[in-house]
Amino acid sequence: MKSKHNILTLFATSFMSFMQLLDASIVNVAIPSLTKDLHVPMNRAEWIVSVYLIMICMLLLFWGRMADQIGYIKIFQTGTIFFTLGSLICALSPSLYLLLIGRVVQGLGASMSMATNIGIIAMIFPMHQRGRAYGINSIIAQLGNISGPGLGGLILGVLSWHWIFIINIPIGIIVYIYGRFMFPKEARRSKEIAYDWTGLVTYSIAIATFFISIFMGQDIGFGNRNVWLILIVSLIFWAIFFYVEKHKEEPLINLKIFKISRLTLSLVSALIVFSIGYYANVIMPFYLTNFRSLSTSLTGLIMMAIPFANVIAAPIAGYFTDKYNAASVSIFNLFIYAIPIIFLTLISGKENLVIFTFMLLFLGVGNGGFQNNPMIMGYAPQEYQGIAGSLAALFRNLGMGIGVSIATTSLYSGMSFKAGKQIAYYPTNHPSWFLNGMHFAYLTALGLLILAIVLVYSIHKIDKKEALGKR
Repeated sequence: MKSKHNILTLFATSFMSFMQLLDASIVNVAIPSLTKDLHVPMNRAEWIVSVYLIMICMLLLFWGRMADQIGYIKIFQTGTIFFTLGSLICALSPSLYLLLIGRVVQGLGASMSMATNIGIIAMIFPMHQRGRAYGINSIIAQLGNISGPGLGGLILGVLSWHWIFIINIPIGIIVYIYGRFMFPKEARRSKEIAYDWTGLVTYSIAIATFFISIFMGQDIGFGNRNVWLILIVSLIFWAIFFYVEKHKEEPLINLKIFKISRLTLSLVSALIVFSIGYYANVIMPFYLTNFRSLSTSLTGLIMMAIPFANVIAAPIAGYFTDKYNAASVSIFNLFIYAIPIIFLTLISGKENLVIFTFMLLFLGVGNGGFQNNPMIMGYAPQEYQGIAGSLAALFRNLGMGIGVSIATTSLYSGMSFKAGKQIAYYPTNHPSWFLNGMHFAYLTALGLLILAIVLVYSIHKIDKKEALGKR
């Protein structure tokens, strides 16, 4: 009975991750509808996407640190309330400004739940079952990240943009009610709350200006002086933040956590793999809808091949992680990931759609089989489990933001090189320019993938050395 209860709790926490990551990507597909219905220009509408992501990244570490002191479940449940309320505000919004307020509330709730769901899993599952539990959590969460454009295309094919927010509301209510009665009781972890407010302010400014520089760069070009000035401000506040953290007794992040080499390598490799995963969200709608002239609904169906394969691959990889180790399983799946990425660097644009969809299945297998959560949480000592969980979510969201930037920049750079002039739009009359841009974008993805393989192989070597030392 306890095992069944644990599985239900795993699905309850994981489905909140699914909805929250889905909301980070599904809105991209709805931007054309939103700009038309709300009568706003495209560059303003993009803030509907970015303000949500910025809020999550600003607050993840805060809630991770608070969870270590007052408990994971209280914060997770409160986050569920805020996310559901934010979704309701978004669904009822008659204007851009109210929609942005709703996205801020959503981002607040999402940051609370994302910072704590992995900690809850670590709390309820014994060590020998955590690989599979993390695998299921990872797959459901990544499904939200990957399936956004596909699911968005299907929803918008028959319903209005309001429904991409309405679908969150019943799930949020069910998860909260389930948690209210079924989550285990959790004692307060610290009698007094100690918090590093200076660290929070400097970190929040650093992360906000970092993302603002990225989104401004996508809008007005990365050569613009204002973009570089904001990026410099971000770097200054990062330097202040790290200085403050080194001299605080109770820092926002205990920087000693990054001295655990395998944990740090796991976080960076997760960031890279999530960046690569976001290429499909950016490029595939252009390729299928514009280049191949497919309908929005068919595009959505084809793109659903990625999350479908992800669903199958992640729990299988989690099973093998419990038998072997996360780094070995991840290396194997990253090599599988390389197959479709190499294919996409060479694509002619005339491939049979069945073959193309088959390659998207390989993307889902490679992405789903990458065991980021087991690596991150497995290498974090018990006293760092809360902050490690929030760092895992932070690096995942950083990867999404950086992935959007690199994919968009490399796509348009490749098109500009082919055209011999600056291109920042889909070249309707010159499809070969787009294909060249797509090739170049996936070459950058291949370079990132090779870097991720090197990092995970380094983790594998340390694992092997440690195992030999114990004999």
